[in-house]
Amino acid sequence: MIMLLVLSVAFLVLALLAVPVAVALGLSALLVIAIWGMPGFILAQKMVNGIDSFPLLAVPFFILAAAVMNSGGITTRVVDLFSSMLGRIRGSSGVVNVGTNVFLAGISGSSVADASASGALLIPEMRKDGYSGGFAAALTAGAAVIGPIIPPSIPLVIYGVIAQVSITKLFVGAYIPGILIALALIAYVTSYARRHQLPARGRPSWGVIGRQFKGSAWALSMPLLLVVGAKGGLFTVTELGAVLVLYAIFIGWVIHREFSWRQLPELLTDAGLQTANIMLVVAVSSFIAYLVVVHGIPADIQSLLHNADLSPWEFLLLVNVVFLVAGMFLDSTPATIILVPIFLPAAKSFGVDPTHFGLVIVLNLMVGLIHPPLGLNLLITQSIAKVPMREVIWASLPVVAIILAVLLIITFVPQTVLWLPGVMGL
Repeated sequence: MIMLLVLSVAFLVLALLAVPVAVALGLSALLVIAIWGMPGFILAQKMVNGIDSFPLLAVPFFILAAAVMNSGGITTRVVDLFSSMLGRIRGSSGVVNVGTNVFLAGISGSSVADASASGALLIPEMRKDGYSGGFAAALTAGAAVIGPIIPPSIPLVIYGVIAQVSITKLFVGAYIPGILIALALIAYVTSYARRHQLPARGRPSWGVIGRQFKGSAWALSMPLLLVVGAKGGLFTVTELGAVLVLYAIFIGWVIHREFSWRQLPELLTDAGLQTANIMLVVAVSSFIAYLVVVHGIPADIQSLLHNADLSPWEFLLLVNVVFLVAGMFLDSTPATIILVPIFLPAAKSFGVDPTHFGLVIVLNLMVGLIHPPLGLNLLITQSIAKVPMREVIWASLPVVAIILAVLLIITFVPQTVLWLPGVMGL
């Protein structure tokens, strides 16, 4: 436990000095090595072992697929379709915002990427509809949380690798929680629009909607690849990522004719840089997870929890608190890699299904993206909306409350996660 305290203090000090997460974790690990006299080669060995995983190859594919989709004009077509279909609803751009984030969630697996893409497209449109800049930014930040829930999901891939749980089962189990968040946000935004008497734009003719649907049909069919691949066992998660990239290139180049091969080197470079950043954090965090296990901290925590005579529900409530706090200061990747080995053995001893546990953890950590001090989604959408941060934070409070309510539902009603994988025989 002393090692964990030294590690935590060192990391917090470096984080407060604005040292990048991967560097702060690495320096903290080196400090532990120096104090406890461990061989230095162990750090390099465990870092390499941490990223030597076939399922992690899915990460660059998901990132590249999202980039190709955006460069091929696919996202814009889907937004136009949603806007036309929902034009008769008051303040329809808010509902379109949520729907677009659900669509983007089926491509990128990254909340930050979805906040950037949907924010640039829809925050200006929401302001034209009469929404305040703070509300538009807060809703976009909250809706982007759906990104890592509805598959493909980079955080779920990382959890699956660490916990040795079927990633396909995690992906299928995530659909209902993701849809619950979307429906709750849609109910909130429509209520807000009625309360503030926001105007309706009007819906174009069915002929126009039909042409827009025809142009978007290929893109809208992408989530079917996930469902068919999972049920039919056609692809592993990594192979699915590669198929998504090829499918996105096909749509953008052959169907829409907006994707150019000249764009590919830049897209590959950006995807490579994003992947390198994620993998560096994974590598360093893997060493810290090794330290945690070697020092027997999971066993100590498990013993402590059982001595406290907690019920499974009390344990899950405690886990929620721990991961909500962790999400306030840590990105989801290091938090997952470091904390899951500590709490997963205890979760199993309490009879908690690892798939259910994974969704609870990931959603907890995503909440940290929409409230201070981390609040990365809020920072992105606030910069797009160009309004004071205090306005965005104030407007985000109901959004955070909605997502926390959904979190409590999936925490204490495990079938919201486990029912669909059971139906599909996973």
